[in-house]
Amino acid sequence: MRVPTQPSNDSWRPRLLTILASTILAGCSVTQQAQIPTPTPLPVAAVVERPTYTVRRGDIVEELRLSGRVAAVKQEDLAFTANGKVLRVHVRVNQKVKAKQLVAELEQKKLLDTLAETKITRDQAKLALDEGNRNQQLEDELAQLDLQEARIELDQANTEGERSLAQIQVRRAEIRLERVQAQSNKAQQQSFAEASLAYDRIARQVESGRLYASIDGVVSGISIRPGAEVRAFDPVMTVLDPGARELRVENVTGQDLNRLSAKQPVTIIFNRYENQPVKGVVERLPQDATSTQTEVQTDSAVHISYDAPNLDLEIGDLAAAVITLQRRPNVLYLPPPALRTFQGRRFVVVQVGERQRRVDVEVGIISDDRVEIKSGLKENQVVVGQ
Repeated sequence: MRVPTQPSNDSWRPRLLTILASTILAGCSVTQQAQIPTPTPLPVAAVVERPTYTVRRGDIVEELRLSGRVAAVKQEDLAFTANGKVLRVHVRVNQKVKAKQLVAELEQKKLLDTLAETKITRDQAKLALDEGNRNQQLEDELAQLDLQEARIELDQANTEGERSLAQIQVRRAEIRLERVQAQSNKAQQQSFAEASLAYDRIARQVESGRLYASIDGVVSGISIRPGAEVRAFDPVMTVLDPGARELRVENVTGQDLNRLSAKQPVTIIFNRYENQPVKGVVERLPQDATSTQTEVQTDSAVHISYDAPNLDLEIGDLAAAVITLQRRPNVLYLPPPALRTFQGRRFVVVQVGERQRRVDVEVGIISDDRVEIKSGLKENQVVVGQ
């Protein structure tokens, strides 16, 4: 009978190592799988539905809307005609003034002293001229009296000898009168003329340093004070007549100006009275836009007249001026977002059942919310927007 033998240590050891290695590898695999994060699913992009528009029929009004302010019709900017430093400002803002009233002046002491000296010289020359004219007048009167006396003696002469002597006296009196009348005080006249020219030249310089109101009105603005330096022809004060008022629109583009004309009707909507529109008329366009003169014009505003006696308006109030440029009744139209452009081509995308197709269109006038469709579409067609 055979006794079973025990396995040797060398036979079961490799098998045990293999089992242990497999167990360790399996555990590592499980650990790695547990550490891998679950990926976040990407959101599905939402389908954006494009807006659609229906071709409608109705009226289209093309309007131009401008912003302006209430201003005085008569408004003058005042400026010195010389450079200098301000000596006095004789008025204040909101003060009433009269035309030709002195409102400000520059420092010009030396010039005033010179003016006083030239005035004395002129006055002295005038006195000398007046005295010379008076003396000449007296000499003329004496010569005429002498001639008159000589003629009387001639008339009273009885003899031929007396008559001859009287004729000689008459002739002498005539010569004396001619000489007196031929005399002139040219030197005195020349002195007075030169003195007057010098005085007038200095007086004009003094006046260039004085500022006068040009119209009856109210001072609406002052930009100078005593001691301030000013340049010739730079506006420093504004005087306006608060009685007559208008709407004044500044900084109008050239494109908009080309669409305006004098006497054009305007609807004015004042900011403080939005529910009370007022009728107005374009009275005057910027002068540099309509004048054929070569000199530069300074008035760059559009002037609009209006009559609103029931509205309590003030100078400076804001308003919108609405001008109707064109009006088309009973035409096809679409809103502006319905149209597309590409390389000068204007078209729309028309929805036909489940399909879409591009259609070129011809447009007419355009307002803020409507575009006239002159050709390419029919009423009630559906257009896909962008």
